[in-house]
Amino acid sequence: MIVRKAREEETSSIETVTLAAYEQYAAVKSEAHWKRYRKGILHTLSEEKKFECIVAEIDGEMAGSVLFYPPNTDVYGGLLKPFPWAEIRLLAVAPSHRRKGVANALLEACEKKSRELGCSYLGLHTDHSMEHAIKLYTKRGYVRFPDNDFYPVKDLHVMAFRKSV
Repeated sequence: MIVRKAREEETSSIETVTLAAYEQYAAVKSEAHWKRYRKGILHTLSEEKKFECIVAEIDGEMAGSVLFYPPNTDVYGGLLKPFPWAEIRLLAVAPSHRRKGVANALLEACEKKSRELGCSYLGLHTDHSMEHAIKLYTKRGYVRFPDNDFYPVKDLHVMAFRKSV
């Protein structure tokens, strides 16, 4: 497995992998919520590059990706004040590459990058429907940080986690 910074020409592959990875949540969210969430994914991926996209490839195939935001970046479009630590979003592993250590490798790369930037923490947000992701994060040492929870829409509680790096 190779973990590296994404190349500009990989934008379409990153979008495909991310949507495939998150498609499983369409079954556990209301149709309206899923449509809103999918639209948000596409919007985030197309944002003016406030982030660095890190990818993992296996045998030349895109296996996963994650967005890494440096400290003091407006990660959530004004919903929260910028954090003095790095933040990740949209950790995605292609369904065909799950259980191969891709998510762990991407998280490790982001944790390392956070340390190199002198950050005390690496943060992330998720919601209760992402049970597998929450298990992964807690297993890697991420802890709940409810001070940074938020509600982007009335019926969606987005939970904050962070890890000392």
